[in-house]
Amino acid sequence: MYTYLPALNTVQNSKKNKSIKQFIKSIKLNCLTHFTRMDNLKSILQSGILPSRILRNNKTFEAVEKNSITLPPEWVDFVSLNLSFPDYKLFSDLNNHMPSDWVILTIDPRVLSDFPCYFFPERAINIIKTASQPNLFLSEYQNITDLKKLFKDREDAKRKDLDIPPFYPTDPTSEVLSLFPIAPSYITQVFFHSDYKFNQWVLHNTEFAMTQDRSRWAVGLEYFSPRADYPFWKTNRSIVKKAD
Repeated sequence: MYTYLPALNTVQNSKKNKSIKQFIKSIKLNCLTHFTRMDNLKSILQSGILPSRILRNNKTFEAVEKNSITLPPEWVDFVSLNLSFPDYKLFSDLNNHMPSDWVILTIDPRVLSDFPCYFFPERAINIIKTASQPNLFLSEYQNITDLKKLFKDREDAKRKDLDIPPFYPTDPTSEVLSLFPIAPSYITQVFFHSDYKFNQWVLHNTEFAMTQDRSRWAVGLEYFSPRADYPFWKTNRSIVKKAD
């Protein structure tokens, strides 16, 4: 029903594909992440992670709960992902202090090499809205050098001081936008907030849940909590806000 693979004229060349795969391996990046409301999970496991425009224009997905659009219209066909760990600040703002009603998906990092992606060193909207023409696709942020920048020291943040693993991007709000929907086969695990929430979801979706690979299910607060370097960014962001 949906096209998950790029058209031939957008397929990344083999050299770029290989470079991204080598870099992913070198930093031991084993997943991307995407958070969504628990009520959306069945639809995602059936049809994939779909961009806002498809969700809004197809009656099949009328029941899917959607977040308010923050990107310009030209960008809403992209799927938002984070590297290794969710953007916990955004997650906290969206979940209205009810994280148990959400699930966090881990995604195979092959997405970065299989699909055309944009790599943003901080939240995409912050960069796009300050571009000279936000309604146009940016010519940068698409190459292996742009991906590597997400894992380099910044003037205001040194990775050694943050004491983070090599597979964590420097800024926890960094974001990847995928030009194509994410097929269900790329979803490696689904994290629930608690056993109670997992059992509750299974109870309401028993027949469908029984068709799923059991190794996909996981329970725990690992991805529902901030990164270990949260104190640094909390202080850093506060200083920046006061200076504005």
